[in-house]
Order: sequence, then structure tokens, then C-alpha cells
Amino acid sequence: MPRLRTHPRDQLRGGQHSARPGDGGRRLRNSGVLRTRRAGCSGRGGAPGRCVVTIGYLDLLSEQRHVLDQLAKPGHHLVSGPPGSGKSLLAIHHAAALEIVGRPVTLIAHSKLLGQHLTAGGAQLGVSLPIMTFHGWVHAWYREATGSPLGGARIGAFDWTRLMSAALHDTGRRGHVLVIDEAQDLPQEFFGLCRVLGMDVVAFADECQRITSTQSTLNEIEKALGGCGRLEISTNLRNPRPVAELARHFYPGLHQPPLPHRDGPVPVLLRRPEARRPFARWLARYAETHRTRTIGVVVKHSREQGELLAEIERVSPGLRPQIYVSAAEDARYRKVDPDRSGLRLVNRASVKGLDFDTVIVPDAHLDTDDPSSADLKMKYYVLVTRTRGELYICYSGDQEPRMFDGIPQRTLVRQILPG
Repeated sequence: MPRLRTHPRDQLRGGQHSARPGDGGRRLRNSGVLRTRRAGCSGRGGAPGRCVVTIGYLDLLSEQRHVLDQLAKPGHHLVSGPPGSGKSLLAIHHAAALEIVGRPVTLIAHSKLLGQHLTAGGAQLGVSLPIMTFHGWVHAWYREATGSPLGGARIGAFDWTRLMSAALHDTGRRGHVLVIDEAQDLPQEFFGLCRVLGMDVVAFADECQRITSTQSTLNEIEKALGGCGRLEISTNLRNPRPVAELARHFYPGLHQPPLPHRDGPVPVLLRRPEARRPFARWLARYAETHRTRTIGVVVKHSREQGELLAEIERVSPGLRPQIYVSAAEDARYRKVDPDRSGLRLVNRASVKGLDFDTVIVPDAHLDTDDPSSADLKMKYYVLVTRTRGELYICYSGDQEPRMFDGIPQRTLVRQILPG
């Protein structure tokens, strides 16, 4: 069975291969050897970025190729699959195939940070994709459709009646395609809006990773679209088996996805000192020991990101960790280089769709909700499944967080970091 032959730090990189079948009868001449320069990165404030993409169809698993072939059919499609199954990879491949045959297409990313990673994932084939956030697209569409700005709207607070009214008078979107990654985190009303506009929607989603107040289930997405083709992928290409076994303890659904075969280290529950300095030293030592790894430090609160960054820079001035804070005034903190190894401090709200060689969660002690809560389980299901290798879940205090009660040592190793 063909396997993905991708860069170990970025599953969005493929080989140089022809465009996939089902491209409307049009083929790229010598597309396997086309090379072009890389386009610029995504714009600020939801403005579209440009992404140069390698199709890499022959590198995909057979079930992934089957999904892409089915997506060549007209109409709405909804693709579901567990973390690590390549949904973002397929989203960018499908959007690239549409661009090749001349279909107007936009790739919608869950967050600006995910958009940066998708933008950085392309190379060498010469297909340039506009990438926007959901909110950026809604604001840009409304301004174009009405000639007026939509105005400020907090997340989940759009005036959908106003938007639907504008959509009824906009007939210029028919034939356009929206390819949506992490579609489960968008509101049902958005899919209804796309239906009124006459746009084709290709949505990639996992309803077991819904972490926003505007979330939608797969059935709700299908209903809002007025029906769609349903496709599923099941192979976890990201996580080693021990990580997937831990993720099962937080899985909020009814039918567990199959375990991957790849072996790897057992996840660690690390008791850390309350003081930030010794923990920062440990992070710095880890990064210096594993210089080729991408290390995602995923914190709950943005303030802790900044304070932890400052402490790391004090104990190891030459380390150059990256940080992403979506609301930061300083532009340096709103952009990361996904190709650069080392520490990357991100907020839990921005981590959807991303993956790292190592994931470190420094603040599990802050999660004091009912451990049986579906929301808490879903949050940890998302956090745990971000890693391609090692996982450290850290806490301070005398007691383990309750959500780890009953998880055996063989699944989650307990360790203590000295003060």
C-alpha cells in the first residue's frame, strides 16, 4: 500500500507527482516536474494568503486517494476522520486540484495560525491558493457583496439575518467552492449561508474535536447544506500507538477510531514545581537536547505564554523560542515560522489542526472541571493528539488532576521534575 512520504515535520509536503484523476478531463502537461517560486504568506486580519502547493497524489494512502476521487463529483461533500488522518492534507490537495482546472476556490482555516501552517505547507507545483479564516471571509464577502463594511462582531455573534438578506441578493458566487478545514468549529448558520449563495462546500471535520461555542456536529453541517456526500477516513498517520491509547481515555464519541501501528514513547504525566524558573530551565534543556524537533508548548492562558517566554529567554538567551498570540499588538507575536524547529508557545485555542514532534502541556492543574465533562474530555482529546512523538502533560501541586484518575502507569508514566 502506498505510504505518505512526507517531511517528518510537516504532513502538508508532498512529492512531485501528477494531478489526481477526476480533474474534469484537463491534465497538466509534465505536471510531475513543474517548479515555481513560492508565493507570499497569508495576510493580516483575515486577508487571504497565497499558498503554492504540491499535489503529491501518488504519495497518499489508498483511502485518501479514494476520498479525493469522490470529491471530484459536483455538490457538497463532508469528510470526517480522527486526528492525524490527513484531513488538512486532503483539504489542500483538493483545493489545489480545483485551482488547476480553473474553479474559483478559497481554503478556509480554523485560525490564523493554522492558515500560516497551511501557507507554509505548499511547494513546487505552481498552484496558488487563497487561504482565509472564517471571520475574515465573512467580512470580505459582505463588503464585496454590499459595498459596506460588516462592522465588528465577536466570535459567534454575527447577525445572520442580515447576512442572509445580503446573500439573497448576491448571485455572483455560484460555482465558487469553499474548502473548509476544521469545519466542526464553525456555526451551522455559515453553512446555510453558503447554501443560499449557491456555493459548493467541501468540509473536513471531526465532531469529536469541537472546542468552540460555535461548534456543529456532522449531522448539523449536512442539514444546513441541504444534504451532502459523506466520506470517511480512518487511518491515524500522526500519533504513535501509545499516544493514541492515551487519547482513547478522552475520546468523547461512541466508536473508537482504530489504533495506529507505529510504536513510540509512552506519554508522561510530569509533576513540576510551581515556580516558573525551574520549569523554564527544563524546557530550555529539552529544546537544546532535541534541536531538530518542533516542540509545541500549549498553554491555557495568553498571559502565561508571555511570562513563560520571558523566563525561557532569561535562562537561555540564545534559544529563540517562537510565540503566537492572536491578539498581540506586536506583529512579531502574530506570526511563526512553521519550518523552524525549537520551542513554539501557543494557546490552546489556536492549536487545532496543528501538530508537533513533541507536545508539552504545562498547566493541567488549571483544569478543575468535572473530569467526566464532555467538554473537558474533548479538549484533552485535541491536546493529546497534536504530537507525532513525545507527550508531556505537566501539573503543579500535591494532587494529580482528577481527569487522570484511573489511567494506568503503562499508559501514562508518572514522573517528578525537581524544584
